[in-house]
Amino acid sequence: MHLSSIAMPHIKPSHFFLIAVVAMLVAGCGGRRAERASRPPMAARDSSALLDGIDVSSHQGLIDWDKVTANKDIRIAYIKATEGVTYTSPHYMANLTAARRRGLLVGSYHYLTTTSPVTEQAAHFISVAPKHTQDLIPMIDVEDRGDWSRSQLIDSLTRMAGILEEHYGHKPMIYSALEFYNLNLSPRFNHYPLYIGCYTGSAPAISWEGHYTLWQFTENGIIPGIDTYVDQCRFHPDRWLPDILL
Repeated sequence: MHLSSIAMPHIKPSHFFLIAVVAMLVAGCGGRRAERASRPPMAARDSSALLDGIDVSSHQGLIDWDKVTANKDIRIAYIKATEGVTYTSPHYMANLTAARRRGLLVGSYHYLTTTSPVTEQAAHFISVAPKHTQDLIPMIDVEDRGDWSRSQLIDSLTRMAGILEEHYGHKPMIYSALEFYNLNLSPRFNHYPLYIGCYTGSAPAISWEGHYTLWQFTENGIIPGIDTYVDQCRFHPDRWLPDILL
């Protein structure tokens, strides 16, 4: 039926603007709902949970992900993918695939070295961890300054983080031990999502009013399905899964 054959009520010109705004808002909400529906479901956080996730590397060897995911408090897993420009974790792809298949939200991380260009390190990581295989934002593990000065480390990490942000569409997470981070990286990266290692039993106190997203509270966790000690983490009370979803 042609619109010209329908009797239209008289509408003031100002009303057309309101109608257009409402239409755009409705369309926008529908788009966001569709995007969220394509992601894995996110149950509400249990504030009494002792942990929210783990991070693993080939140090953990072969992992029985069926047993790991029997612990319903574990919602996320970060898996080491690469280091420097040549090393790829031999267990990476098997762990990534198995963990995702069992419903975990999974992200990948790169161990930054100071002996090779960060542009090449970023390219290496991107080649091993395709965006479509990731649930969580990528992470850069920064634990050693080597022969770099503080400013060289900051400049290099800024460059690599920028490359990953451009490729994956989100700022990467920065992992570091609390003391190393405060001495070498704060406050330059305080506006990034931070994964901070601190094993004192007290939540990390980041200098210059920084806030962690994830707190690695132990490196000696015991999880059925993993034969070695494993790093365990929990979210900051004001952070949750949407803050790190890719």
